[in-house]
Amino acid sequence: MGQLTYAVVFVGAFVLFGALVLKNQRRMVSGSDFSVAGRSLSTTQVSWVIIGTLVGGVSTIGTVQSAYDHGISAWIFTLGSGISCFILGCFFATALRREQVTTVSELLGKYFGTHFQYYCSMLNSCGMFIHIIAQYLAAIAILTSVFHFPLPVSLLITVALMGFFVISGGISGAGIVGKIKFFLLYGIMIVCTVIALIKGQGLGNILSQLPKDTDFLNFFSNGFGTTTIDIVSMVTGVLSTQIYLQAIFSAKTIKEARNGAFLTAVIIPPIGILGIIVGLFLRANCPELDGQSAQALPFFFQYTLPPAIAAFCSAVLLLAVLGTGAGLVLGVTTNVYMDGIRHLFTKEPKHSLFIVRLCTLAVLILSGCIVQAGFSTTILRWSYLSMGFRGASVFVGLCIVVFTRQKKYSAMIRGILYFLPICYFILAVFL
Repeated sequence: MGQLTYAVVFVGAFVLFGALVLKNQRRMVSGSDFSVAGRSLSTTQVSWVIIGTLVGGVSTIGTVQSAYDHGISAWIFTLGSGISCFILGCFFATALRREQVTTVSELLGKYFGTHFQYYCSMLNSCGMFIHIIAQYLAAIAILTSVFHFPLPVSLLITVALMGFFVISGGISGAGIVGKIKFFLLYGIMIVCTVIALIKGQGLGNILSQLPKDTDFLNFFSNGFGTTTIDIVSMVTGVLSTQIYLQAIFSAKTIKEARNGAFLTAVIIPPIGILGIIVGLFLRANCPELDGQSAQALPFFFQYTLPPAIAAFCSAVLLLAVLGTGAGLVLGVTTNVYMDGIRHLFTKEPKHSLFIVRLCTLAVLILSGCIVQAGFSTTILRWSYLSMGFRGASVFVGLCIVVFTRQKKYSAMIRGILYFLPICYFILAVFL
């Protein structure tokens, strides 16, 4: 009976979330509305878009998983996210919003040529594509925990739900999902942290019960080199990702863009600390999760909460994961359309919204096929690789444009920019 209650409340809560998103959707009539919402977003709406994509499976499920396995090094993702958004507000938001572009590749193409625009767009899309896979893994972990579905069924449901969020709402839909996620997800993680501290009889007692064979309080537990690369990957990756910068491009004014980035910088890092406490509590008290740590947070809900409340929390968690995935799919779709398909027409095609949505469907299906093929590992590893790849493709070129403001650059600089992603790939694979 408890499992039936859990399933019914889970489905009911998620249907409610979907209804809220649909009710508040902005009407779209073109591909531009889908991508930048008519450049009308306020400070909080800019922040909601970034949070809606950046705070998801990695910040919650992935952080708890990594804390369970490695300790406080799990804070790298959310700490790096906060630092990145602060830097975005300080140095980049003004220049980016002033350019009146839709994609970061389009911006770089103005200064380094159209060939680099296509090259950069392709690699940036590949980086976001990798991150989409991380969200699939997180969503599948939740659905498997709740319904015990086999992989193909969980994957099909994930693709369908993620498609619903991104195809129906575009950039404005990402903001609505981000707003819902902010209030619900933070409330849930605070409650979970309080429960973990009470059940664990305080943080000191939790730490004393951790296995002695791993230094869970070592921020560099994965190795100094690996941790350094992960942090740099996070900072540069966030500053190079289409969907996060798309929120800046969509802002009503430069001031709204900057303040939206600053607000996000304050909000994101604390959720990582909450996730670490929950992960360490589970490590101290639930050794049976060893080898299945991707399901640590859904397990915590079922382990500590009444079935109905646990189901609601799991539904919020799934919303967070799908919102992040939907935002990333939106970013890839925007790149494919604006930097590729759009150039086949002399002006925006009459059926641009349909074409953009068709691109979205193709991205969803292709990423789902890769997950089904079995290319999976820990959620955070996928995410760090994704961030680093995006950073290597965009970050240096973006810094050159923002800080030097020249009209043209030498062939040597362009050559370095072409070569950087190759260097990162070699470092990530062989180190």
